[in-house]
Amino acid sequence: MLRVSVLGNLGSDAELRSSTKGAPIAGFRVAVNQVRTGASGEREETTEWFRINVAGRQAEYAARLQKGQRVLVVGRLQISHFQRKDGTQGTGFDVWADEVQNVSGRSAAADSEDGRALVSDAAGDFADEPQDADLPF
Repeated sequence: MLRVSVLGNLGSDAELRSSTKGAPIAGFRVAVNQVRTGASGEREETTEWFRINVAGRQAEYAARLQKGQRVLVVGRLQISHFQRKDGTQGTGFDVWADEVQNVSGRSAAADSEDGRALVSDAAGDFADEPQDADLPF
């Protein structure tokens, strides 16, 4: 069994469906961006997509996730190979999640009236945190 942790952003709202036995299953896609420096020194950015499936009680929680939210998913990886319409080979990454956490801090819809996510100033997020000198140890 291949266990993975995926940290990325939802590409669409999660969808809830039922198994043949009536158990809830949520499905969504997560984009993971990677930035590397190429051999020529240029910055290269790639995006890998993972199909996430969540069953049971976690599915009902995951069904509330929305496009753009940052999530951490831990589960079992299944790799599949397929042929695209243009005849080229593709690889699919499916994760059957054991754990799903929303790590975006707040919902994307709550960030603005029109539903677009806003980027916050990271330094401002920690303004109220105690400084090292304030800690008792």
